[in-house]
Amino acid sequence: MSKRARFIAGVIGLGALCGSPAVAQVLKMDYQNNLMSGSLRSGAIEVNAQQKRRINEEGSNVLQPVAVVRVNGIEVGRLVGAEKLGGWPAAVVQIAEMDPGNPYPEVLLSSFTGGMHCCNQIQVLTSDRSGEIWREVTLGPFDGGDSPAEDPLRNGHFLVVDVDNRFLYRFDGYAFSRAPARFWELQGDAFVDVSHRPDFKPIHRRNLQRMADWFQQKRPGSQNGFLAGYVANKALVGELYDGWDRMIQRYDTSSTWGLQECKGNTDDNGKCLGREIVYSSFPEALRAFLIDTGYIKPSGEQ
Repeated sequence: MSKRARFIAGVIGLGALCGSPAVAQVLKMDYQNNLMSGSLRSGAIEVNAQQKRRINEEGSNVLQPVAVVRVNGIEVGRLVGAEKLGGWPAAVVQIAEMDPGNPYPEVLLSSFTGGMHCCNQIQVLTSDRSGEIWREVTLGPFDGGDSPAEDPLRNGHFLVVDVDNRFLYRFDGYAFSRAPARFWELQGDAFVDVSHRPDFKPIHRRNLQRMADWFQQKRPGSQNGFLAGYVANKALVGELYDGWDRMIQRYDTSSTWGLQECKGNTDDNGKCLGREIVYSSFPEALRAFLIDTGYIKPSGEQ
């Protein structure tokens, strides 16, 4: 699987979905590019980055990306990415405007942890409104590999763009799961999910257009993992009830995937330590899931 991919079969490529991003300084470090170190500069900000090799506490030989950030020659912070054991170490360093409320653009480090479908670890160094105090803000991990922030609305405001990872494996296996796009905006010292804003409706509609072919298939295979993402997408564009009706007509009544849920932690053997819920049907489980994830209200409304 490509490290940038979010799905395997039937993927919606978010880069194409969002359009061409605005210009930002980006450095990609990996063996494939034969580039293990480099630097970026934007105005007063300079970033020097490299993949550092070390022996970690477990005694493993690992590579780990480190980005040192300076403003007017003075170090204001450094980002230390994920350790990578073997394989192709990969990381992206970027200078991009992610929070217009401070005087400097942000520095993002996205690094790949390795493993099947996993993981993209995102770290951002950002200043306060005075520009004097810098802090690190983290997000993820996400399915897939290293990736820069994107400018989905092409207005010079960069966001972290992904798919909603909560849908993966929730009602079916990875290959049959679908999920709506998710947009994270940096606000001060935290990332905020802004996927439900009206500005993103055209993107969600394009996502739905790419899903439309599924309904033309006579034997689409596994269904519930797809339908969960489809209904959520419909809710994002204000068409929840239409999406719900189509789901009712097509869902797999024989599948029990996702009908059991543990409200709490599990032990090392997977036993639920909290309250365990067993749903009677996929629509019942989906309704509860979409309420928990904020796609519909507890009343069942949009």
